[in-house]
Amino acid sequence: MKKPLLTAALIAFVTAGCASNNSLPEPAAKPDPIHLGMTKEEVLKALGHKPKTIQTSPRGELWHYDNVELAAIPFNFGFRPEFKNYIFDEKGILIDFNTTQPAR
Repeated sequence: MKKPLLTAALIAFVTAGCASNNSLPEPAAKPDPIHLGMTKEEVLKALGHKPKTIQTSPRGELWHYDNVELAAIPFNFGFRPEFKNYIFDEKGILIDFNTTQPAR
């Protein structure tokens, strides 16, 4: 009596596992919202907030973002600082950008 019940439960378990595995959606690749040629307004909209500092020169502007204030959160053991720089030409077009994050 126990053997047919165990077999039926095993078949139901395997079938449910196979069915749910096929119905899972594929993970969507998150595209990088920032690319060269964007205007200052487009970059500001994509990032959602103003830069921490702006340096100007005759060649254009450098926008600097970082997250170092998160280091002050107590017990934030997984904290990794991140520094982002966006360089715009004199017309306000993004000509270079980089992100720096220390290795673990």
